Amino acid sequence: MTTDLKRSREFYTKVLGLEAADESENSIAFDTGECTLKIERDHDEAALEAFGMESPGDDRGRGIIVVVAVDDIDAVHERASDHDAGEALTEPRMTDWDRYLCMLRDPDGYVIEASRPQ
Repeated sequence: MTTDLKRSREFYTKVLGLEAADESENSIAFDTGECTLKIERDHDEAALEAFGMESPGDDRGRGIIVVVAVDDIDAVHERASDHDAGEALTEPRMTDWDRYLCMLRDPDGYVIEASRPQ
């Protein structure tokens, strides 16, 4: 969930280069090819309770890593470094498990691994 849907949309489209597949005033769905990444505005307590969920509160994004496959990791890192919402957490690098990646944080604190196989 996000506190600012417009800000999140801008981050995911401008930094990660994703295109919105479906959009409403309450959510945006990005088709990533493998799955759909859907970001929704915060829900009220009654709506959360109806689905057995709790508000993320101040722990928003804690312990979650979303992996997004992208072709140009260096360009994603550069855009994240220049973007005023979100941040680049690591420089692009090759891992021991043959993935080229960089780690980012979106405007709500969720950690994003932008990566591709080498």
